Amino acid sequence: MIGFKAFLSLFIIAVLSFAHDSPYSLDKFKDILNKSKLQAPSSPYDPMFGRKYGDFEAYSNKFFYLQDRRYMVFKMCGERNRSELRAKNIWKVSDENEKILQARVKLFPLNSKREFTFLQIHADSTLKDRPTINKPLLRVVWYKKLKGKKGHIWAIVRLNWSKFSHYKKIDLGKMPKTFFDVKITVANNMLKIYINNTKKVDMYVGYWKQYYNYFKAGVYMQDIGCAKVLFDKLIIKD
Repeated sequence: MIGFKAFLSLFIIAVLSFAHDSPYSLDKFKDILNKSKLQAPSSPYDPMFGRKYGDFEAYSNKFFYLQDRRYMVFKMCGERNRSELRAKNIWKVSDENEKILQARVKLFPLNSKREFTFLQIHADSTLKDRPTINKPLLRVVWYKKLKGKKGHIWAIVRLNWSKFSHYKKIDLGKMPKTFFDVKITVANNMLKIYINNTKKVDMYVGYWKQYYNYFKAGVYMQDIGCAKVLFDKLIIKD
């Protein structure tokens, strides 16, 4: 048995340790967190696990936390559940000013049965006075097996603007076992994706120009099982 003072000291240490176990404690993540909100475990705001735009100081939970005092972690289990940041700014693919997402990331499929998404360009579905659609233009995903290839990363690009789904699935290569760099750019109706500084996608997406969009990053489960994503860097310029 430990005394009350010893217990209180341990309790305070635990609370302080938990408080510092927040991605916001690192300067490199403050910019992205100041202009994002956390959606977990579903898209509608959940006060237990979600977070409103810019409200991340000293915050973490079991789905979103800092690991090794260096990495921002997103972890989730269960089909259609997610732990994702949604960037606040919205934009069109036709904009002349380049929109950029840069990430240094490591993937842990854990026991994911089929696929999970870790980066997205998603159309804004909340604008009542403008055309909207609740669909992503782009998902960057890990697939357990697709087109005979096991454990690859894919760009899933929507090919039309209507409610009917048509996609192009572009192989971005075998999932690295270590951290790797991803860069997504959009400007003048062109979508480009780079993996470790090698261009993998250079594609016209002008058919999507009627919609406003935003970037997302984290983990979105497309099937049963669990997955975990670590970010060493996450920068959005939009």
